[in-house]
Amino acid sequence: MEWENLDERKRFLVAFLGLCEAFAKQSSDALPRIYHRALSDFSIEQVERAVDMAVVSLRFFPKPVELREIITGPAEALEDRAEVEAAKVIEAVKSVGSWRSVVFDDPITNAVVQTGFGGWVKLCQDLTAKDEKWTRKDFVRLYAAYARQGVEHFGVLAGQAAITNGGNCIEHNEVPALIGNSENARRVAIGAGSATCAALPGVAMAPDVFRAVLDRVAIAAGSRADG
Repeated sequence: MEWENLDERKRFLVAFLGLCEAFAKQSSDALPRIYHRALSDFSIEQVERAVDMAVVSLRFFPKPVELREIITGPAEALEDRAEVEAAKVIEAVKSVGSWRSVVFDDPITNAVVQTGFGGWVKLCQDLTAKDEKWTRKDFVRLYAAYARQGVEHFGVLAGQAAITNGGNCIEHNEVPALIGNSENARRVAIGAGSATCAALPGVAMAPDVFRAVLDRVAIAAGSRADG
């Protein structure tokens, strides 16, 4: 959040004063700025959700650290989640491989792979060359940091086939592997109003075409389950 962004400041003040009112807490001129500085590394949407959750789950007016924990989860819970996601990624490297594009059901995991490890293909290459234990440790550390900062990545993580084909996912009609919960992975792939296969270079895929490709994945998965 940026204090100089008037829209974000207004939204923050509305949320903060609502929090004060809910807990019968008298505010001051300094208090909103103190809380804003303590939460400035999160998006305004994350802060608004944390305030909503605090109102229904806490008995006393929350300290900044409590609002931060609502957003990121307690340190232990965050590390547990990071370990689960690390295992998911390592298994995907082994079962899917670098040739096919992928998308994970957690946008934070997508971000760690894309920006923390240099993309799906590089991660697959490095994992075969490095000790898996150290890759897991690096992933857990990065995931926790990204989660605390609210870093997410929406879109498909390009595999070697997409890169070789210049990223033209319409012409080559590549279906990405959906890792984890398939419906959540579909949402991450399409993104929040994203109009492209964000991680793929070259020709962009229109949202309706991309949805049609992902729909075929869901239909195929349903057919296998019925069989």
